[in-house]
Amino acid sequence: MSAGRCFSHGAVGGSLFFRHDIRRVLSSPCGHALRASGPSIIIAALLVAAQAGLGTVSPLMLQRIIDGLAQKPTTAGILLPGLLAAGAAVASAAVNVASQRMTAFTGQRFQERLRVLMLNKLTRLSSSTVSAAPGGSLLSRITNDTAQAQAFVSTILPQALGLTARLGILLSIMWTRSFTITLVVLALALILTLPTERVSRTLSATTDSMLDAMSTFSGTVVERVGVTGHLFSRTAADIPSDRRRAEETAADVRASYTRMITLDSAFSSSLDLVGALGTVAVLIIGGYSVVQGNMTPGALAALAALTPQLYAPLQAASGVRTGLAMSWSALSRVSDFLESQEEWYEAPPTPVDVPNGGALLVREADFSVADGASSTVLLDSVSLTSRCGEIVAVVGPSGSGKSTLLNLIAGANQPTQGSITVAGFSPVATGTEAWNSIVQYCPQEPFFRSGTIRENFEAVCPGISEARIHELCSRVGLDLSHLGDRSGTSTMLGERGARISGGERARLAIARTLALNPRVLLLDEPTAALDDESTDRLIATLLDLKRDHCIVVTTHDARLFAMTDRAYRMELGRLREVPTLTLTRAGNEAST
Repeated sequence: MSAGRCFSHGAVGGSLFFRHDIRRVLSSPCGHALRASGPSIIIAALLVAAQAGLGTVSPLMLQRIIDGLAQKPTTAGILLPGLLAAGAAVASAAVNVASQRMTAFTGQRFQERLRVLMLNKLTRLSSSTVSAAPGGSLLSRITNDTAQAQAFVSTILPQALGLTARLGILLSIMWTRSFTITLVVLALALILTLPTERVSRTLSATTDSMLDAMSTFSGTVVERVGVTGHLFSRTAADIPSDRRRAEETAADVRASYTRMITLDSAFSSSLDLVGALGTVAVLIIGGYSVVQGNMTPGALAALAALTPQLYAPLQAASGVRTGLAMSWSALSRVSDFLESQEEWYEAPPTPVDVPNGGALLVREADFSVADGASSTVLLDSVSLTSRCGEIVAVVGPSGSGKSTLLNLIAGANQPTQGSITVAGFSPVATGTEAWNSIVQYCPQEPFFRSGTIRENFEAVCPGISEARIHELCSRVGLDLSHLGDRSGTSTMLGERGARISGGERARLAIARTLALNPRVLLLDEPTAALDDESTDRLIATLLDLKRDHCIVVTTHDARLFAMTDRAYRMELGRLREVPTLTLTRAGNEAST
C-alpha cells in the first residue's frame, strides 16, 4: 500500500457498504479491536432493548385502566396499573443511565485501542513514508478519524441492535391487538425505506468531503506549529494569502458539515410527517373498529400510544445512518493506515547475540522513494566500512545524501537493494527492535521530551538506574550537578531541551544513546552550532568512545577531520572513499 493511499482521503462513490470492503476491515487490526469490544457492545444493545421493553409498559397499563373502567371501575384496577407504569418508568431511567455509561466506556476503550495501534504502527513505518505524508494527515488520523470511529461502537452498533429489538417488541404487541393497523403502519414505514439508499450515498460522499476538508485544515494548522513554520508565517510577505488559505479550508469544513446536517434534517422531518400520518391512521381505523365492536377502547389507546414508539426507531435510524456514514468512513481510513506497508522486521524465535567488535559493512546499497508513478534515487550503490576502534567521517555538500545514509544504517528505512550488516548480522536476522539497540543514531537536532533527564533516559532504557545515568553522563564529560537548574537527573529539559546549552544537548544525546550499549554510533553533524570549547569536549568524548564502538559521523567541521581514521565523500547519492590527509587539508583551507 502506497503512502498516498495511507495518508490521503480518496474519492468515494457507490453504496457505503459496497464502497468499503467490510471483510477487509473486519480482518484488519480494526476488526480485532471491534471483536475485543464485542461483549460490551452486546451488553449495551441489551440495555437499549430492555429500555424499549420497559417503554411498552405504560401503554399496556393504559389499555388495562381504560378497559377496566368500561367494565367495572375499581380503585385497585386503577392504582395497580399506575404503580406498575411508574415502576417501569423508574426502571427505564436507571437502565438508560447504565446504557449511557456502558456505551461511553465501550467507545473510549475502543478509541484507546485504535490510538495505541496507530502509535505502534507509526513507529513501524519508514521515515520516508512518514515524511512524505501531508502535514495534517497523521494528526487527522489519530484525532479526527479515531473520534469518528469511536462512534461506531459507542453509538451506532448498540443503537442498531437495540432498535432492531425494539421494533420486534413493538410489532409483536401491536400485531396481537390489530394486525390491520399494524400492516397499515408498516406500509407507511415502507415508504420511508425507498429513498434510504440514495440518501446513504449522498451522506457518504458528503461525509468524505468533510473529512477531506478537516484533514486539509489540520495540515494548515500543523504547518504553523513548528518554530520554522511559525517564524515563516510571521515574516512571509504573503501573510494575507496564507490567512485566506486557512479561511478557505475552514469554510470547506463548514459547508460540507452544513450540507450533511441539512440532508439528515430533511430526511428526519419526513419521518416526523409519516409518523404523524401513522397516528392519524391508527385513530381512524381503530375508532371504526371500536364502533364495530372489534376492538376495545383500551386497545385503541394502547395502539395510539405505541405507534409513535414504533416510528421513533425509524427516526433514530436516520441519525444512525448519518453516524454510520461518518464512522465507517473514518474506520475504513484507520484500517487503511494500520494495513499500510511496514519496514519492520520481527524478532527471530531465538534471540541473536551480536558480538562486540564487529565491523559495520554497507555493501552496494541503493535507496529510492516513490514519487507518483516514478521514483527518485537518493542513494546509488553506496558502500562503506566502519571497524571497531575507528571514527569514519562522511562529508559532502548539503542535500547530497549523508543523513539519508545514516537513516538507512539505523534501520529507519530499508535499502532498495544491497545489504547492511554489523558483525555479519542484518536487521532481518536480528529483528528491527534489536537492530535499534545495536545501532544508535544521534540526529543533528536530537529529540528531547519536555520532562526530566531521567524521563528522557527511561524513554530509551526503561528502569535505568540513577547511578547508570550519572555514569553515562560522566563518560561524555557531563556533570549533572552543574547542568541546568542543578537538580541532577530531575533537571527539567524544557521543550526539545531548550533549558540547556547546545553543547550540553549534544553530549546528553550521546550519553542517552549509550544507555543501550550499542555497537555502532551514528552522529549527524555533532559539532554543528557548538563553540570551540564544547567541540573540544565532544572530540575528547568521541576519542574515548571509539575504543569499543564503530563511529560514523557526518560533518562539515574541519576540527573533526584530524581525528578521523577513514573518510568518504558523498555527492549526488554516490559515495567514494577519500584519503584523510586530503580531507584534512581541504578542511584547513576552508577554515582559513
